[in-house]
Amino acid sequence: MKKPTLQSGEKSAAKLLQYADNILLKMTENADLFPEPEPTLAELDTAIGGFRDALSEASYRDMRKVELKNQLQTVLRQVIYGLSLYVDRVAQGNAATILAAGFLPSKDTTRPGIAPKPTDFRVALPRINSQTAELRVKAWAPARVYQFEYRKVAGGDNWERVLSSKSTCVLEGLEKLQEYEFRVAYIGTDPTVTYSDAVRSYVL
Repeated sequence: MKKPTLQSGEKSAAKLLQYADNILLKMTENADLFPEPEPTLAELDTAIGGFRDALSEASYRDMRKVELKNQLQTVLRQVIYGLSLYVDRVAQGNAATILAAGFLPSKDTTRPGIAPKPTDFRVALPRINSQTAELRVKAWAPARVYQFEYRKVAGGDNWERVLSSKSTCVLEGLEKLQEYEFRVAYIGTDPTVTYSDAVRSYVL
C-alpha cells in the first residue's frame, strides 16, 4: 500500500522547503479532495515562512540563529508529518491522491507491521546548568519518525511530544532540579504506538 513520504530525495534544507511549498500548492489547488487538513494549511504556510526566514538569517558565526533555524526546521517537519497522516487517511493507498496532495508516494507496497518496543533508550545530561537532556534510542530502519515524550514526575500528567527524523533528540528549557521521565516510540506505517520503558532523571 502506498504511503505519503515525508521528504523527497535529498535531505537538504532547500529540498525540504521545496517539498513543503509543493504540498502547500497542491493541497490548496485540490482543496476539494482535502477539505479539512490537520494541521491546517495556514499552519503549514506559517511553518514554511518561519523556516525560510530563519534559514536566510542563519550563519555559522551566529550559533543562536543556527539553533533557531534548526528548531524551526523541526517544526516544519512536524507539520509535514501531521499532514502526511491526514493524506494517508484520505488516500487509502491511492498513489494519485497522494500526488494530488504534493507528497511523493512511497515505493514500499508492504507494511513492516506494528513497530517494536524501542530498546537501548538512553537519557544524558550534557552539562550542569544547561537545563537540557539528550535522548537517544536504537534506530529502527522502517521508522518514519521517532516520537520522544517527556513530563515532570511531580504533577506532570500530560506528556509533551517531540518528533524527530533521527533516533536522537535534544530537549531544551527544562526546569532545573526537577525530576523528569522520558519515553520514545517508533512511528511507522502501522498506527499502533508501542512505547519504550520510561527513564527518569533529574535535570541539573
